[in-house]
Amino acid sequence: MIRWLRKLVWSSLIHLAKDQKTLFGVSFLFGMLLAVLFHNKQESGDTVETVKYSYDFAYEKWLYSKNLYSKNVNPDLTRYKHKNGTDQNIEAPVKLESEAGFLFQTISVVCIVFPSGPDWAATVRDTWGKHCNHLRFYHPKTENNSLDIRKLQSKSDFGLLCSSFHEVKAEVADYDWILVSTDDTFVIPENFRYYTAHMNSSETHYLGHAMRFWNTVYNWKDAGFAVSKGTVEKLLTKFGTKDQCESGGKYWKNGDWYLGKHLHDLGIDPVDTRDEQGKGRFNGYSFRKLLFPGAVSIFERYWKDSLYLSKDGPQCCSNFAVTFHGILSTSKIYQLEYLFYHLRPFYSGGKYGNVPAPPPLKTPHLTWEEKLKEEELENMFNSLLTTPPNMMEKHVHDLDEIFGKRFHQKV
Repeated sequence: MIRWLRKLVWSSLIHLAKDQKTLFGVSFLFGMLLAVLFHNKQESGDTVETVKYSYDFAYEKWLYSKNLYSKNVNPDLTRYKHKNGTDQNIEAPVKLESEAGFLFQTISVVCIVFPSGPDWAATVRDTWGKHCNHLRFYHPKTENNSLDIRKLQSKSDFGLLCSSFHEVKAEVADYDWILVSTDDTFVIPENFRYYTAHMNSSETHYLGHAMRFWNTVYNWKDAGFAVSKGTVEKLLTKFGTKDQCESGGKYWKNGDWYLGKHLHDLGIDPVDTRDEQGKGRFNGYSFRKLLFPGAVSIFERYWKDSLYLSKDGPQCCSNFAVTFHGILSTSKIYQLEYLFYHLRPFYSGGKYGNVPAPPPLKTPHLTWEEKLKEEELENMFNSLLTTPPNMMEKHVHDLDEIFGKRFHQKV
């Protein structure tokens, strides 16, 4: 019986070797099976670790130490009351009367981007870059005065990064943090300030998504990383000039690794930046990849080299995430900027926000024939409406009573 089974196995293997299509199909299925088993094993290993997390109320304690506290406000009142369609403050990048505005004035963040081209630089400047206290573009070969892209000649990625720190130190005296990202990364500076508010920026902090390569732990550039003012000053004691910066690294696309190496020599190492549920704040992939389980291939070094992993799928990312990398086009950056900073889903009614836009002004200096024609056109369009054009004015008193009662009941 055993001899017969052995003969059957050998004959099957010989048949597979001759039929390349069948061999490919079997090998593919076997590889998929191994991938699923590896992924499930990884998920089961991560489940236990995230249970250790608990919320530390660090931000609330920091506010309390300043005799402040945070509370929800009615967005209909704060966004629309006493305003009209011409008030530019409605879409202001930073509303100083808000909690985000308070953090903007309290925690100064310098955002450094090394743009790949002018289109990407303009996109960053016009979107999330407005939410940084200071935005700096540096390039080793080209400059652009209209976009304020500055030329910093360098022979390596680390040399460019280190020299940019020298530039910031010379130009910006009152900064607290430097946040470095690529131009295809979407950054939410408000969430970064919320995360770091309780930290003393004069001390050494090195934040991001920690990875290991060649026995060096560093923060991955794709996910963005941040260094405190204390860390920058300590690094620049080792690299006191831009010429000395050039001696700190070789080649391109590995400046993040060299930075981690040099900071480790100074006693500064990456830390776990995940939130209390083990979800990532600094994300080296886009929403499209992270939110769908299996979209990040298990063969990518992310799973093997990351020190502090988060699950993929809906549990991937913190509700207060700071970065998302891999945005494929500038139009996607503008879409995200609209979704994060302009779209407002109200949790209850809304009187001021639902008031229709004021009608266009009557065209002056019309002849009596033009006036009659305009009135006829207006009457024709009004007859096509399913609701009266002045319905909001007729029921404004009723809306006042309804939404007023609801709001006072919630308060």
